Amino acid sequence: MVTAHRVSADTQTLLDPNADAWRSTGSERVELDATPIVLQPSEYIQVKWKDVPYGETPAVRVSAAHNREAIFFRLAWDDATDDSRPNDMANFPDQAAVMLPIGDDAPISEMGLPDKPVNMWLWRGDLETPHYVTATGRGTTMRHESPLLGKAAYADGAWGIVIARPFNVGLEAQYVVPLAPGMQHKCTFAVWQGANKERGGLKAYGPVWQPLEVES
Repeated sequence: MVTAHRVSADTQTLLDPNADAWRSTGSERVELDATPIVLQPSEYIQVKWKDVPYGETPAVRVSAAHNREAIFFRLAWDDATDDSRPNDMANFPDQAAVMLPIGDDAPISEMGLPDKPVNMWLWRGDLETPHYVTATGRGTTMRHESPLLGKAAYADGAWGIVIARPFNVGLEAQYVVPLAPGMQHKCTFAVWQGANKERGGLKAYGPVWQPLEVES
């Protein structure tokens, strides 16, 4: 279970992955698997990557908190290289994401279904603001004006990042996961290793929804 602990800290403090406020929240290790090759979006990718290792990040360490104004996820994982500034078109940035079902349970590996959409909060090492994405199946991702905040720090062979969303956002209800103090929901996570040219469906992901509890 991932618990978003209520903490007495302002938003700028909690956005810092190294802030002392995170020491009281603990963390949950979430195991990750490579997205199955048969679920890659095109036959070309399936053939090209069939015998190439990808999605090798074995786990991500997850902490969560809220200050009654916003919810914050802190993700940490080992990574031998800082790929926040790809130096040419052949390289890709490190990425990580929080994914939540918007309504009822949705299939994670399929990125939702037409009647069971999902919402992804996608951090990229080369962008200041995380992307806010919804999907109703593979190849249906839709990007929206992002209400998200994010901050990252790389040191000693590991990333620590924070992705945050205000509880109240000005988007249509069909694109918003209802989150508030005292609520329960579900979430999962994904990591892309830029040095291994991972992008799109080439990633490590949590194949099982984790219960999410937002403290009152």
